[in-house]
Amino acid sequence: MHLVEQYALSCGVKIDQPHIEQSYYPIIHDKFITLHASSGMGSKNYDYYKDVIEMIMPYLQEQDIQIIQIGDKKDQKINGCIDYCGVTNLKQSSYLINKALLHFGNDSFSAHVASGFDTKLVCLYSILYKECCGPYWGNKENQILIESDRMGLKPSFSNKEAVKMVNRIKPEQVASAVLDLLEISHTINNIETIHIGKEYHLPTISVIPNHVMPKSFAAGQAINILGDECFEPQNIAHWANNRIANIFIDQPIKIQYLKLIQKFIHQINYYVSMDTDISYINSIKNIGIKINLLCKDENILNDLKIKFFDDGVKLVKKKTKKDLDNIDLLCDNSRYKNSRKIISNGKIYSSKAAYSQGLEGDHDKIIDCDEFWEELDTIKIYNDTNTNSDR
Repeated sequence: MHLVEQYALSCGVKIDQPHIEQSYYPIIHDKFITLHASSGMGSKNYDYYKDVIEMIMPYLQEQDIQIIQIGDKKDQKINGCIDYCGVTNLKQSSYLINKALLHFGNDSFSAHVASGFDTKLVCLYSILYKECCGPYWGNKENQILIESDRMGLKPSFSNKEAVKMVNRIKPEQVASAVLDLLEISHTINNIETIHIGKEYHLPTISVIPNHVMPKSFAAGQAINILGDECFEPQNIAHWANNRIANIFIDQPIKIQYLKLIQKFIHQINYYVSMDTDISYINSIKNIGIKINLLCKDENILNDLKIKFFDDGVKLVKKKTKKDLDNIDLLCDNSRYKNSRKIISNGKIYSSKAAYSQGLEGDHDKIIDCDEFWEELDTIKIYNDTNTNSDR
């Protein structure tokens, strides 16, 4: 039974077409669709709208269709969308949805508003059954409701999930649904995602401190400074200044350097060994800097845990090709996107493997080497028959 029917039964009333209050909001775009990328429950929120937008944007641009993102001002802004987050109230948002060619997003109030206006709708479901809480009104031919693959499990009905089921929906499913309802021909069906790393939705900049950049570059942004790859204390201090720094080191930096940049350091990640001086670790903690102790060698992990008993040591286990579940789906048309960009000597690389082989820029062809598979957590791998296998 749908929730609307349950409420009607409990209240002893009949279900009718809803009246939705609207307030005019000036729109300068003739043709647009709306995106609501948030909801009242974090477990409903889909993390890969950026990829969806990148897929549909070329097709929408050909039709001169804009994407307006509605929602709360605290919502994460999606590149490629016109930002209306926090500038419209509920009535004004309803006005926008009514005027839109299509609305898409998470299971939230906006989906029900779209169904009330019979606006074309693409909506994602995971923690609830779409049959129970999906849009009640509107022409069902104008609606595509995508439910995640729960691997045979029932919905969690929970605000928090250790692994969000909604993220099991592939970006190309959402992108295809949007264009199909808009009756725009496309080749997105030729794309098949075969792997999305658990940290892919968290874009990061990793810097090898063999150079410096102006303070204005990535000012105020979070960056990883890989001092374990290149130990240049002065450069590390320069990179940390005016940014939110996660510093990775495997040898000590002078405390006076750390004091200069202390307010910019989010955390120091120290790869410890049996030779690491405990007093140095304590001196970092004593000046108020958070430190995270790491180990790459599983053979000495227990000894390190005893040595650094008060702090704890975490094992950093490298991913390998065997950790890819769909390894049999790799082919000449396999491509990748990495949410982690590596900067070295002023050049940007798409992956650690691309950096090690000197392949700068937007490189996307699979590099079958250990360095590539180490980054499985931040990588999306997909097959695209639209691409040239020799690219």
